[in-house]
Amino acid sequence: MDIFKEKLVSYIKAEIKDKKNIDISNKESEKLIKNPPDDSFGDYSIASYYAAKYGFKGKPEQIAEEIYNILISNFDKINDSFNKIEIKGAYVNFFLNKVKFASHTIRKAALSKGEYGRGVQEKPLKVIIDFSSPNIAKPFGVGHLRSTVIGMSLSKIYEFCGHDVTKINYLGDFGTQFGKLITAFCRYNDIDFTEFEKDPVKILYGLYVRIHKDELADAAIEEEAKNRFKTLEDFISINKRKLDDYLGSVNNTKIENNEHVSSKTTGEVCASQEIKLSEINKNSLCGTQEGQYYLWKLFRKLSIDEFKRIYKSIGIEFDAYEGEASSAEFSNDIKEILLESGIAETSEGAAIIHIKGINTPALIAKSDGTSLYLSRDIVTAVSRMAKYNFDKMIYVVGSEQALHFNQLLGIFGILKENINKIKDSSNFKNYASLIDGKLVHVKFGRIIGMSTRKGNLVFLEDYLEEARLKAKEKLEERLKNLEDSFFGTGSVTSLKPEKELTESEKEQLYSTSLNVGIGAVIFNDLKTRRTTDVNFNWDNVLSFEGQTGPYLQYTVSRINSLLSKLGEFDLNNLNKYFSFSQEDVDFNDIFLISKHISYFNDMLNEAMEQNEPSVLSTYALELASLFNKYYQNYRLIGKDFEYIEPRIFMLSAVRSLLAAVLNLLCIPVLERM
Repeated sequence: MDIFKEKLVSYIKAEIKDKKNIDISNKESEKLIKNPPDDSFGDYSIASYYAAKYGFKGKPEQIAEEIYNILISNFDKINDSFNKIEIKGAYVNFFLNKVKFASHTIRKAALSKGEYGRGVQEKPLKVIIDFSSPNIAKPFGVGHLRSTVIGMSLSKIYEFCGHDVTKINYLGDFGTQFGKLITAFCRYNDIDFTEFEKDPVKILYGLYVRIHKDELADAAIEEEAKNRFKTLEDFISINKRKLDDYLGSVNNTKIENNEHVSSKTTGEVCASQEIKLSEINKNSLCGTQEGQYYLWKLFRKLSIDEFKRIYKSIGIEFDAYEGEASSAEFSNDIKEILLESGIAETSEGAAIIHIKGINTPALIAKSDGTSLYLSRDIVTAVSRMAKYNFDKMIYVVGSEQALHFNQLLGIFGILKENINKIKDSSNFKNYASLIDGKLVHVKFGRIIGMSTRKGNLVFLEDYLEEARLKAKEKLEERLKNLEDSFFGTGSVTSLKPEKELTESEKEQLYSTSLNVGIGAVIFNDLKTRRTTDVNFNWDNVLSFEGQTGPYLQYTVSRINSLLSKLGEFDLNNLNKYFSFSQEDVDFNDIFLISKHISYFNDMLNEAMEQNEPSVLSTYALELASLFNKYYQNYRLIGKDFEYIEPRIFMLSAVRSLLAAVLNLLCIPVLERM
């Protein structure tokens, strides 16, 4: 909230308390104040429709008049910041001292060093954000991109608002498909281990595709895969711990490691981790429980290493990697606890829970005792409460999983109401009873129309490479007509064919193209409401005009170029007490820019409260549009320094805000394009 709005909130609260003896909190006072739809309603408005609940009576126009009379009587208390108060229908409107407002807002944003709008919480929330969640032993699929960028953006937004965030990647690392993968590794004798060492995930994926095809013609393969997965499950269950003991020690445990076999077998497995896979040792690994467990652990580690490489290339990072395997050990315990307490019941041999308001019963375990996602997610949520004591846990998962998460949230509501029906299991009871109301499913729609030159798109790296190549084409088209390029202002190298570029210039072209491509792809995901399906078109995504990532990146680059032409100034060496003049021809546009800058904190909080990064995307596009309109209409080069100086602050403020939003949206900021 900007300082002018803060002053207005305090004034309204104090005057209503004095004249009406009605206590309104700062938060409620702030809610009364709206940003009006057009300038005729001033700069801030109170809509009298919202005032009735605070004790005001009568028609909206009568309430507006009463509020006006209360506030106008001591208007001198705020007339240094506001020029006047007016009534228009049911609205009480406040008109800012525009010169003071523009000067103050631009000064503060320009000198903030990227911290403008950052929140400081008296009691920060502990927030877990669970996102991305690819499957191990497969290349990173583009289908996981939306979860990844929405989750990372929300993590940045919550952190910027002053909360403590833990980013968790919950991997698909358990299930019969891993029995199938181990079967493929052990069955096929033509594996190229030299290629495996270079690109293990590619080889593993090829094995999985191959075995899946072969099992259609050979039923024995499916049976072998089930047996190998059972072998893996049995080995993990050696010396199985009790769920309550696990929860009691979880603060000192790395949940994601899943190291819980007996000391003897752990030693054997650790010793084998030095083994380099080859045709020679393959049979010995495939023939024992320990060996197959080692293969699973190795495939998991290799996958995570590959994922980390890809995440790093697009600026994504996690605080923890977890997986389904870490909770599968306790799934049967959950089933027994819920059945014994009467929270769950048996139906045709399966364990189910009926949840009020949801027609489909929640399936906890199959009739053969096999654990399911729900039972594993219950364990995971309870163990995270034990480890992190979270206030909110957000799952960034597609809309198609809405039923699953509605059931999960409903189960914790039932657990809270019936927690005393659970006998023993004191740690489980304690942590499970704290979760209701703290889980949030942030759902999102699909991306429609993706493809590369190779055909239908599958893997993220193919997608990013396609984005880089297309961005390079777009940049080269623009370089023929633009003075400013990624090589520097007006450089003749911008017109050279690529084959004539130096190695340094080639590297810069590659880096710029990649970052423009990444920015285009990510912004396309985040510019619309997340629940909306995203239509994908390469030309629209990579356009330097309109609602795109490259447009925002280019706007920052344009400001950098203009500032460079005006002179390399350190803001700390300029006059920080500048003031704009309302007589200047460009003042109204500068004021509009300053107003939009002042909205940043409100938009940031709205994005957090709605778990909606697109709020910031829209904000950035509108700010960029205001600046580019200014850029087209007014010329600064050649003007007197006294005139230019405050506008240097304005340019710096816009650049700082756009760069901050791009960072919150996980989009690279480029100095030059």
